[in-house]
Amino acid sequence: MNNMQNIENKTDGFLKQNDLLPGGAKVLLAISGGADSVALLKIFLSLKLSGKIKNDFHIAHINHQLRAEKSLEDEKFVKALAEKHKLPITVESVDVKKYAKETKLSIETAARSLRLAALRRIADKNNCRFIATAHHKNDNAETVIHRMLRGTGFKGLAGIRPATIINGKTFIRPLLCLMRQEIEEYLKSQNVSWRTDLTNLDCRFTRNRIRHKILPYLEKNTPNLPELIFSLSQHCAILAKNIEKNTDSAAQICIIAQDSRQIVIGLKDFIGLYEPVKVEMIQYALRKLGCGLQKFTSESYKQITDFVKSAQSGKTLTVPGKIKITKGYDKFFITALSKTSDDIPREIILSVPGKNLFANQLIETEILPGSNLDIKNIKNKKNNFVEWFDLEQIRMPIVARFRRQGDKFIPFGQEKFKKIGKFLTAEKIDINRRKSVFLIEDREKILWLVPIRRSTEAAITAQKRSIMQIKISIRPFKS
Repeated sequence: MNNMQNIENKTDGFLKQNDLLPGGAKVLLAISGGADSVALLKIFLSLKLSGKIKNDFHIAHINHQLRAEKSLEDEKFVKALAEKHKLPITVESVDVKKYAKETKLSIETAARSLRLAALRRIADKNNCRFIATAHHKNDNAETVIHRMLRGTGFKGLAGIRPATIINGKTFIRPLLCLMRQEIEEYLKSQNVSWRTDLTNLDCRFTRNRIRHKILPYLEKNTPNLPELIFSLSQHCAILAKNIEKNTDSAAQICIIAQDSRQIVIGLKDFIGLYEPVKVEMIQYALRKLGCGLQKFTSESYKQITDFVKSAQSGKTLTVPGKIKITKGYDKFFITALSKTSDDIPREIILSVPGKNLFANQLIETEILPGSNLDIKNIKNKKNNFVEWFDLEQIRMPIVARFRRQGDKFIPFGQEKFKKIGKFLTAEKIDINRRKSVFLIEDREKILWLVPIRRSTEAAITAQKRSIMQIKISIRPFKS
């Protein structure tokens, strides 16, 4: 078997072993013009010609506009390839330098972000289920070493996965079974040319320093280092998959509530988890809140897990990506920081009867004739989001407002005034839950600390007098 057949068979075996390419699925081939991507195109065309794969292809080329005329020459080269093999092609140009400046990202990170977004757009437009990139074993070794230098755990050691889903689109890496040297020898054996990007020699970039300095130094004594790292990555990927599966199960128990701005996690259940599952759950929460993980290291996750275990209730920890961790009594909160609007009113006068919006919540007031009410039945149906008051004891107007320092009331069931702050502490109300608390009062007294406790004021009695019903349309906080 010649070298050409060996390379193609290895790739075919890797595709089948990892179930990367179902028959009939249309594939977007990301072709830069470099040796790796040109080899990807040639191998796929050969496998299709031999009947080993049954897929249609569409070529995508992303012009990063980083090398002036050289970038245009790369574009022309890839267009010529597409024309030669009678394949459809889409070329998209992105302004990496401008985007890097606007987002304060490195050129490498900005280029990757724009490239992935462009590839997803092209795939969607051309009905491609998969996007194939030309990463190989040497790329994997560089990635693992890069992550080790930043500080990583077992998941980082898993390196480049054969397939990953990024924003709903599946990226596959069919050449991960090959070394860079094998790829170049494969092209040379067929007299196939490729483009060389001289910026890949610029050791100001971290990945290039790893490629041209660190790896060659390590390979002097361990020539098969990329192979060894790839084997390590495969083992770590199996471990990572098991951890992800355990995390999915644990999340059903630990995650109390979540939305686009905040995720609430039960403290006792979280602390009892296996350490890697804790890290995976934190990563899940960060991703759900739109936080990138590039700036997080193994030390970052240790800092978070130590904080939620040992910090006092009410303490906060700010982490990269404008994320705040807040420790509660029996839970902790992972919150995406956002600007609060100065236009939100601090208090409003309620229409009686009527519907009122306050702090994104609907407050409905209604006057009910006491003669038609069953007091015992009312008490049985009571919950934290509806209260009844003796109308004759209320001094209009009724106001909804946020708390102020020094506020105090007589909690229902007690006889003495109590400062609201101390009451909330005694009731072990978490600091994040306190932010949603507000007051309803008349011109003389606080009637209700919503949704925690009503006051003893204006309590209804067995007398058949008119009653004011106040109902709050918010979702109960799960504790």
